[in-house]
Amino acid sequence: MLAQLSFIHIILHILCVIFAFWVLGALNVDGWFKKYDTGRIRLFFILMAILLGSALSNFIMDFFRLVQEAALMF
Repeated sequence: MLAQLSFIHIILHILCVIFAFWVLGALNVDGWFKKYDTGRIRLFFILMAILLGSALSNFIMDFFRLVQEAALMF
């Protein structure tokens, strides 16, 4: 059971990072960086996608774990 949960967590992390990268693509951050600084913009998008995707994935996994534990109370 623990191996399945770990596998689901890894897949959820990957999916959430991809989703966060897709959402961040809608932002217009060109004004935040110097002109022709595409390397830093790409790095910013990648790091923010990892941070946001990881936070979203952890939130979802914690939510499901807490729902399962709450079901045991009743």
